[in-house]
Amino acid sequence: MGALVLHGFTSTTASMQPVADAVTAAGFDVELPLLPGHGTRWEDLAATRAEEILQAVAAAHRRLAARCGTVIPVGLSMGGALALWSAAEHGSPAAAVINPGLRLAPGTVLTARLLGRFTPTWKPLAGDIAAPGVTEEAYPVTPLRAVVELDRLFAAARSRMPQLAAAGTEVLLMRSAVDKVVGSRSAALLKRALPGQVTEVVLRRSRHVATLDYDAPLVAEQTVELLRRHSHRL
Repeated sequence: MGALVLHGFTSTTASMQPVADAVTAAGFDVELPLLPGHGTRWEDLAATRAEEILQAVAAAHRRLAARCGTVIPVGLSMGGALALWSAAEHGSPAAAVINPGLRLAPGTVLTARLLGRFTPTWKPLAGDIAAPGVTEEAYPVTPLRAVVELDRLFAAARSRMPQLAAAGTEVLLMRSAVDKVVGSRSAALLKRALPGQVTEVVLRRSRHVATLDYDAPLVAEQTVELLRRHSHRL
């Protein structure tokens, strides 16, 4: 049993390291890939296609499955969408998502396309954390071209919802009560698409990057418990 741990848009593996460490300490295997276009320069993300990210996630899932057989994807924000996509793609019994993104706010893609004619970047999305003095390792700007590809990744995840529903895939949804990046629309979509399959845990002290926030221990604890529960079913 292992966890495929996936970070968010414009961020790096550092945002998910506490989860990966907790999973490893509990005796499970971990794959924590740095996704294409991330952790280098924002220009690299601007040039990265959605398909490249999906291919990297699929490759990481296969690497982990070769070592431990059963894989449960775990992801934050964009990583949450990728975790759901990967669970459907590879038939995982469960997935854990933290403040997952599944749909951009109305007009976001059109605005990104229009603004992209005049400027390549916009203000950063990273760093929505309630705990003082904690920062997220991420790009200082948001590449507008990458926002269009992010929308395509979200669409890919949404397209797999019927497959997850048919398979009865269990989804652990950890959602911050206050989230200035994703809000509640994506969580509501997930619960509608998978009725009876989603266990929701509300993170009342944290904002979007809950893995680095006040509720980070709770996120780690809930994730490990999900893996333990499914390891006992093997």
